[in-house]
Amino acid sequence: MAKGIRNPVIIVILALAAIGLIYRLATNPGGFFLGLAITALIAVGLYFLLTRLVMPKRRNGMDSNYRKALKQSKQRQKQKESARKNNQKKKRHLKVIDGNRKK
Repeated sequence: MAKGIRNPVIIVILALAAIGLIYRLATNPGGFFLGLAITALIAVGLYFLLTRLVMPKRRNGMDSNYRKALKQSKQRQKQKESARKNNQKKKRHLKVIDGNRKK
């Protein structure tokens, strides 16, 4: 069992809730299902309000500031790579040739 369900108070509350649901279903099934339907409609309405109206819209799950930082990071990475390539191109492998130099 999970840690939270081991508590005897929680077990008693869950048992009473189950007994209440069974009793209501047995005595007034229409009211029971009507209550479930109303609860489901309220849950869908709240979900719609939170996801569509309240929460800010984001593209691809990214915040605009995050996108700007990501773009700058990519530009810096490109600059570093181009600087490395330029340094590699400038390296010259020179060979020393012994000449007829008189001292």
